[in-house]
Formats: sequence, structure tokens, C-alpha cells
Amino acid sequence: MHSAIERLVAAQPDGPICIGYSGGMDSTVLLACASRSAAVRARGLSAIHVHHGLHADADNWAAQAQSTADALAVPLTTERVRVESRGQGLEAAARAARYSAFATHVASGWLLLAHHQDDQAETVLLRLLRGAALDGVAAMRPQRAFGAAWLGRPWLDQPRSRLLGCAQQLGLRWIEDPSNRDPRHDRVFLRRTLWPLLEQRFPAAGERLARFAQHAQGVQAELDALTGADLASLRNPQRATLSISGLLALSEARFGACVRRFALDLGAPAPGFHELARLRREVLGAAIDANPCLRWQAFEFRRYRDELYLLPEEATRPGPELDIAWAAGAASCALPKGLGTLASVNGAGVETPVPCGMTVSFRRAGERLRPVGHAHHRELRLLFQELAVPTWERARMPLLFAGKTLVAAVGLASSDEFAALWPGLRVVWRPK
Repeated sequence: MHSAIERLVAAQPDGPICIGYSGGMDSTVLLACASRSAAVRARGLSAIHVHHGLHADADNWAAQAQSTADALAVPLTTERVRVESRGQGLEAAARAARYSAFATHVASGWLLLAHHQDDQAETVLLRLLRGAALDGVAAMRPQRAFGAAWLGRPWLDQPRSRLLGCAQQLGLRWIEDPSNRDPRHDRVFLRRTLWPLLEQRFPAAGERLARFAQHAQGVQAELDALTGADLASLRNPQRATLSISGLLALSEARFGACVRRFALDLGAPAPGFHELARLRREVLGAAIDANPCLRWQAFEFRRYRDELYLLPEEATRPGPELDIAWAAGAASCALPKGLGTLASVNGAGVETPVPCGMTVSFRRAGERLRPVGHAHHRELRLLFQELAVPTWERARMPLLFAGKTLVAAVGLASSDEFAALWPGLRVVWRPK
């Protein structure tokens, strides 16, 4: 079994090797096999145990993990994490906390995990039942980038039965987590209730589902390359948007792949089939003068003219109905409700105290501004339209008033009055 580990890590010859060690049977076999490889030890072998604090025996499990690592002469780090569900299931929250701990601990080389063929088959089936797209049913990759390090799973082609045989042959002891017998968890229900029936009827189900994941990974790799080219032609890098007409010209598969990658690149969850269908129908298919919005897990898909935006919900909330004093002599002015800060800077970009006070407010209705060099005042509404300011940004844009006179819309336009009051200065908005 250790030969599979050596073959995998040889793909990236530099850096140490760390085992993600839960103390269960799978990871105990992985740790034991890795410790028996001279090539692995020569690169620097260690292990990390994540203490989730979710079970009364968690401290005992950490102690047993330390004892096993000591017996194998492998340095072990125990990381305590706090699991916060925040609307997701306990399994998903624990996984997120675990991988966060891994990322903090493993800065280079390899993080190796003990997922096997049965795990892969279960993952494929669960994701199919949850309506995942192609990249979801491609399931776990044998290796992928993990920050500046690599994450590897050397045993995705090995059934659990082989790992169990190896554990028994080596006389290993491991932890039995009772949550692995709790049918409230989807994976446990599948493993203990549905999977035995499938194997009875289809003895090679695990192998075939794992093979399907390999096929999906190959197709997904091709689609990823195509998606990269599509995004390069559709993306507006200045505004982090996508061309709607360009998206609508794509096939359904390429459309979905583009939107999903677009979301992931912006730190949002990738939308599923249902959300993609709604996006195409309700947002991209809306009238050109409409202001459609599709909310998606604390983010919003929005359309303005021919561009698709994906924004955090807080980035579309209007500014408050209040006036904020920017005092004379201050180089900056804090805005409320997470709107960030305004700063006055000189021609060299250095923050500079303002010579006289002004008032910061937000759009209400009917504001007018006389832009620099113009003889007449213009309605702010018309300036927004001419300069293609998205509708949701208009109610958030800070406005500067000298008395009751609007002298600047920050980032949009300023007046001769502003230049006279704050000579040589401009205002920079730094949203939170």
C-alpha cells in the first residue's frame, strides 16, 4: 500500500508530507504505511489531528491519536477547532473547520488523506441525489492544489476491504467514532442502509461509481479549459462582470460552467441546476430596463444593461437617510453601516486634511450637480444613466454637500465649487 503513496508524492518532489489523521481505521492505515516508507520519511513526515470538540470522548481520541503517532515515531500536531454550522449541516461545518485547520498547518509539500474507493462511490451517489453538476459528481480528485501545497488521496482506487485487511495484518488499533453509526447523517444512512442493498444487487457498484467519477473528472478537465477561454472573452475585468449577450449565446453546459466558475472566483458558492435555470430565466431574460435580482446564499446576481454582476448582499443595500459631518482638518470620514471610509488625497495620492467642513449624505431624490466646466446643473439621475452607474450603486454613492449645495458625487463627478473649497484635493471612497 505504501507504493501508492510513493507514486503520488513523486509527482511533486519537493516539500514535506503531512497525514490528516483522524485516528479512524482508514487514516491509521495511511499513517502506518507512510511511516514504513523510507522515501516518505526522507522528505519529512508528520501528522495533524483535528479536535472538533463535538463528542465527549474527543479528548480521549486525541490522546489515542498521539499515542499511535508516538509508537510510529511520527510527530503529531493536534489542532482544536470550533465548529459553527451557520445554516449548514453539522457534517459540512465540521469538514469546513477541519480543512481550515489543515490549510493553516500545511504550507508546503503534501497533505495526504485516506479516502478510498468506497468513500468515492458514496460521494458520487450522494452528489447525484443532491442534484450536483458535472464538477460535483466528478467527486474527489487524487491530487489537487491546496494553497501553496498539494492535497493527495493515494487510495481512491482501493476498496475499504483492502484497508481493513492491511490494518488487521499490521495489528493496528483505531478509534470508532459513534457518529459513523448515526443514520441522521446522509452518508451514514447511505453506508448502513442503502449501500448493502446496492452491493447485494450490483456487487461492483463501488468500483463502477468510482470509475464514473474518473470519467467525469476527464470530461470536467476538458470543460474547464473551454470555460477558461469563454470567461476570458466574456469577463469585464474592471467591473468583475460577465457579458449577458455572450452568456446567452453559449450552450447550456458552457453557460452553467461559466457562471459556476464566475461565482467561485468571487468567493460565492457555485449555483446548482435550479439556480442556473432561474438565473437564465429571471435575470438574464429580463427586460433591458428591468432591475432583476436573484439572491443566492448571501450573494445576489444582478443585471445592469448587458452585464451580469454577482455581489455580496451588503454591497447592494442603500445608504442610510442621515447626514454625516466631515470636519475641517480631518483627512478622512467614516461612513456607517459597513460603507467604509472617505479620504481626501492630494495629487500625489497622500491623505491630506480638508480645509473646511462638508456634509456627507446619500441620494434621496431630485439632487442636481453642476459638473466641472459645465454651465448648467444636471440631474444626478441623468448623470447616473449617462455614466452607466448600476441602479443599486446609486443609492450607496456618498454625496458631498457644502451647506445645501451638492458639490460632488464621490467617484462620479465634482463641481467647480468643490474645487474652490478643497483646492488640489480629490475624495477617494474605500468601501469596507
